[in-house]
Amino acid sequence: MHRKQKGASAIGLIVMLAILGYGIFIGLQYIPQFLEFGTVDSILGSIEANHKASPVGSVNEIQGAIKRQLDVNQMNDMMDNFYVTQNGGTYTIEVNYERELNLGYKNKLMKYEKTLTLR
Repeated sequence: MHRKQKGASAIGLIVMLAILGYGIFIGLQYIPQFLEFGTVDSILGSIEANHKASPVGSVNEIQGAIKRQLDVNQMNDMMDNFYVTQNGGTYTIEVNYERELNLGYKNKLMKYEKTLTLR
């Protein structure tokens, strides 16, 4: 007489734990990158709100505001990734940077880009 198996086998459990472990491995790398880009987006949003309340007068003023925001968020190393240009009365802030995501079998290059135009 054959009995039906109840529950997962040891091999099935090992496979499920491996898949879960791999997901955690990727998540622990991606979540900080996601939060970093969210902070960059928040910095640009803050600069835009401040510009609406009190329009900026120069590129140096915008760069100073970016530097202060980066200091507050302890992201000083990101300053070189912010590019501020002026064309007439319009200011453009571009943020471009790259991070690597280790997938275990290869490294994937993640590119982050954001542009804000202040008029």
